[in-house]
Amino acid sequence: MGNLPESSLYGPVRDYLEGLGYEVKGEVKDCDIAAMRDGELIVVELKRGFTMELLYQAVNRQRIADGVYVAVPLPGRGYLSPHIRDMQSLCRRLELGLIFVGFTSQGTPQLDIAVHPREASAPRRDKKRRLAVIREHEARTGSVNTGGVTRKKILTAYKEQALRVARLLRDEGPLTVDEVKRRGGPSNAGAILGRNVLRWFDREAAPGGRRYLYRVNPAGLEALEMYGELL
Repeated sequence: MGNLPESSLYGPVRDYLEGLGYEVKGEVKDCDIAAMRDGELIVVELKRGFTMELLYQAVNRQRIADGVYVAVPLPGRGYLSPHIRDMQSLCRRLELGLIFVGFTSQGTPQLDIAVHPREASAPRRDKKRRLAVIREHEARTGSVNTGGVTRKKILTAYKEQALRVARLLRDEGPLTVDEVKRRGGPSNAGAILGRNVLRWFDREAAPGGRRYLYRVNPAGLEALEMYGELL
C-alpha cells in the first residue's frame, strides 16, 4: 500500500464525504481536498505515508478549517501494524482526524475513519485565508481537479472563467464585453478582458470608438486545447 500515489486516495475520500452531503473539490488554495456543507469547511490532506510534512500541513490547515483530516494508505499489515496506535494517539493530541485508505485484491477501495478531529480548542486566527479557500471553492462550477496531484494542470476559478470567455470569443467573436456577458459569459468578463492577466486576448476599437471588440489570440486558443478535458 505504501506505493500508492496520493491521487489514488482522492476518489475514496471524495466519495465518502459526498455521501455525507459535502460538496467536495480538489486542490483548492493548496488544500488537497476542501469540502463544504452548510457553511462548514472540512480539509483533508493526502499523503503516501504518515510523515512530519503531512502533520505540518494539517496543523497549518487548522487555522482555516472547521475540521482537518489526514488520509494515508493503510499499512501493509493493516491494523496489526505496530505504528497504528502511535498514529492514532498523535492525531488525537493534535486534534486531527485520521483516515486510512485500503484496497482489496480486486482493487475495491475501503476507507476507515480511525480518528475524528475534535473541535479546535483555540479560535481561528486566519479568517482571510479561510475566506479565500471558501470563495475559491464556491467559484468553481465543478470538481475537475484531483486532490494530491503534482506537476499537473490545476484549474482555478479565475482560469475557468477566463476559459469560458475565450471559448465564447473563439466560437462567436469578436465581441464587446456586454456581448460576452449576454451570451453567458461570467459577470467579471470586463475585468478578465480589460486586465488580460493571462495574455489570452487582443482588442480593437469597435465602430464608434467608445468600446472595444475582443478576440482570443493564439495563446488563448492553445489554452483552450490544453484545458479542454477539464472543461
